[in-house]
Amino acid sequence: MNTAISQNQNFSRNVSRIRKIFLVGIILNLVYLIVESVFGICYHSSGLLSDAIQNLCDVAGMTIVLAAYRLADPGGTYRFNYRYKRKTIMFVALITLVVGVFITYIIFGAVRQIQSPRILNGRVITIVAAVGVLVNSITAILFLRTYRRRPRGGKVFRHMLADALVSLTVLISGIVMLVNKWYDMDAIIGLAVILATVFALWELLRHCVWTVLDGVPDDVHYERLVQVFYEADGVEEVHHLHVWSVGAWENVLTAKVQVQDVAKVDSIREILYARLKQEGISDVTLEFENSSFPSGTRPEPDSME
Repeated sequence: MNTAISQNQNFSRNVSRIRKIFLVGIILNLVYLIVESVFGICYHSSGLLSDAIQNLCDVAGMTIVLAAYRLADPGGTYRFNYRYKRKTIMFVALITLVVGVFITYIIFGAVRQIQSPRILNGRVITIVAAVGVLVNSITAILFLRTYRRRPRGGKVFRHMLADALVSLTVLISGIVMLVNKWYDMDAIIGLAVILATVFALWELLRHCVWTVLDGVPDDVHYERLVQVFYEADGVEEVHHLHVWSVGAWENVLTAKVQVQDVAKVDSIREILYARLKQEGISDVTLEFENSSFPSGTRPEPDSME
């Protein structure tokens, strides 16, 4: 009993610490996003604006994850039983629309810069981009320390490190303009960053559509789940197996399982729950049936005497 309470307290502390880290990351990147956008517009820099778009995606991603942690409580309302967990998908769609508008603006500006080059302030671009490298590096280190023992931690760290490299690229372009007066470099870097952002946005949109259509999550292998059931001792058959996602990383599974010996249902259930959790399923609902009388074919009590 005391062990269970201690584990719950540790879990609550970990979640609280993670929330604080995400909140710090959101504030840092949001402040820098505003500053970089202002300087990018005032100094007509496609490189700074494209980097600002990357930071906007970062803020959106961290906000989604923070919302997922805040919605971790299984409680809900009578009409919204999953506690609005799919609102993250709506948020992604809204961010994608906003980013799409800014991308169009940046592309037109970059093309105009290439067609009719204008003198840009390489020193300002270099300084602002250097701050971006610092902000993204600090955020990456924060997440690395928080998630260093978790598989997802490496992915978060690599993503933030990649953003730091994007800011470094803009910084280098500022130095080139400052030294060689090659002002087209800013437009070229801006278009390259935008191209990478478009691919990322396409992946986000695909994920949104896939989730709304209740598709099997990308990190789940359906055939492997079926194999998990048949590997469990006592399972005769599994059918009506459905897998979908209701949140950022919350995967749900329902299935009907036929067993030969109903006395072993409890032990089979525990084994299946543990193995399915290892496969990335966080919410499992199983209906067990006697294989002699599957659902819909069970005889009446009189005929069983």
